[in-house]
Amino acid sequence: MKRLLILAIALGLLTVSLSLVASCGGKSEQAAQEPAKAPQKKEPVQQIPDEGLNQFEKMASGFIRPAFDQAAEQTEKTVKSGDTFDIYVVAEYNPQVPMSTANYRLALPEGVNVVASANCDSTILTVGKYDDDFVIAFRCSTGPKMWLVRYICQAGPAFRGGTVETQKGGDNQYLGFTMCDEQKSLVRAQGGRAELKVQ
Repeated sequence: MKRLLILAIALGLLTVSLSLVASCGGKSEQAAQEPAKAPQKKEPVQQIPDEGLNQFEKMASGFIRPAFDQAAEQTEKTVKSGDTFDIYVVAEYNPQVPMSTANYRLALPEGVNVVASANCDSTILTVGKYDDDFVIAFRCSTGPKMWLVRYICQAGPAFRGGTVETQKGGDNQYLGFTMCDEQKSLVRAQGGRAELKVQ
């Protein structure tokens, strides 16, 4: 952001300098009598709003979705109080954009508790808690689809059905990936939902 602001200021100064140099050239007397135009105000560079993905992020096609199977094909499940079941968080993205970390928050319906979890084989490190800000670093992967974490869950007495959802983290408000490039570029992703029904 700071680099972009400095670049915008530098371009503004360059434009003003060039217009001064041009005005010293052989302009006619009539042109010299015209009132000078006020320099255009440079607007600060704005960050991309969270609501929309930029062109590169659209091309990367990043998703971090919950599902009830490793392939992310089963997105609906019926359980009753006391049942144990798995929720997988699955990453999907364009193979041309290799990724190395994912960041998300997993929101569970009331009455569903995580009793254990298992990470994918390529996991290097995990930081945070699944229901707040969770980051999982893994060996650089071209995808296009891989499960990141398997949560072993249990439906408690208060379970009445609901939606499992991947969302932006609580503190950092980020849902997305880090690329494998040298700059460790961030690529926002889209979340997903899976429905839990009570039997």
